[in-house]
Amino acid sequence: MTRFSYLFLISFLLLFTELLMESMGLRLMLFAPFVFYVSYVFGTPAGCITAVTGGMVEDFCFGYTNPWSVLFLLAVVLFGRLWLLRMGSDSLNLLMIPGAVLPFLSQLPPTLIRTGFAPDALIDAVSNAIVASLFSAFLFPLAILLLDWLASLLSLELYSDARERMRNRI
Repeated sequence: MTRFSYLFLISFLLLFTELLMESMGLRLMLFAPFVFYVSYVFGTPAGCITAVTGGMVEDFCFGYTNPWSVLFLLAVVLFGRLWLLRMGSDSLNLLMIPGAVLPFLSQLPPTLIRTGFAPDALIDAVSNAIVASLFSAFLFPLAILLLDWLASLLSLELYSDARERMRNRI
């Protein structure tokens, strides 16, 4: 029950902040790193449920007619699980790599689909993804530390222990 409450409250907070910032004209990627974290720490089912429900809420609140965010957040879940299998993936220094990749997985494709593949929309979407990638690369390790700190306060599984738990299951 604690895990469900943790996932629900953090998801709500991140989605609400992302929607609020978007309404003010600032596009932030807050929910996709959390989906990565959930899939890495709690497993594929929890990551998929978080991605589908959060993506549907995000698409509904933005007024999008097709649920493209759900599809690409599920790609983030897959990326999180593949990152867990990579050797040395629990290092905080290497977290800059998934932080840099996440905007290209979760923001760029739905933006291109929604705006069309016109040259000006393509340039705008790619430039936004590059800027988001640079910010996300530096902020993603800090977000993981913050989420691990919150999870440790609630005695939940941690990012730093996920690799060891996977080895014990095998």
